[in-house]
Amino acid sequence: MAAASLAAVTSCAGPQPGAGLTVQSARGDFQRPLDPSVAPFVVMVFSSPDCPIANALAPEIERLHALTLREGGVFFLVHARADVTPSMATEHAKAYAITAPILLDTDQRLVKQLDATVTPEVFVVRLIDGGDYEVVYHGLINNLYASLGNRRDRATEHFARQAIVAAAGGETVQPAYRPPLGCFLERTQ
Repeated sequence: MAAASLAAVTSCAGPQPGAGLTVQSARGDFQRPLDPSVAPFVVMVFSSPDCPIANALAPEIERLHALTLREGGVFFLVHARADVTPSMATEHAKAYAITAPILLDTDQRLVKQLDATVTPEVFVVRLIDGGDYEVVYHGLINNLYASLGNRRDRATEHFARQAIVAAAGGETVQPAYRPPLGCFLERTQ
């Protein structure tokens, strides 16, 4: 990865207003994951309790959570279905040893803001003063799955890890988008 100033990072979506977007957590409090006062960068993984690909990646999701914290960012696991209750999300996290904070995007405001399409799908977002953000990477977490139904024994490329380290160090992420592979994230009306 070529080093570049963080200001020169090319965004997938360009600066977007997002600081006021509030989402309820599984604990019942409300979070503003795109507020620049949260951290210099935020990592969000869209997931689903019943997606086998997302569940297979649960250990890696937990590693990404730990890496994000070490690098000075904030991490959220996001469930974006109206039928996922706080207790369901908490039980799922326990069953898969996920300690990351969980957001319940039941009205899919984050889905629409970031244009999430599948679970799992990762977004590494650089927060900017003034309530804007830039998506510096989104898409695949790693290459554990070569295609739907075609799982490797282990991942050999770790795209999200590389993006987190790059975002924390002010480097450009190339490519900034890798088409995600997973369970379809059905949009609500």
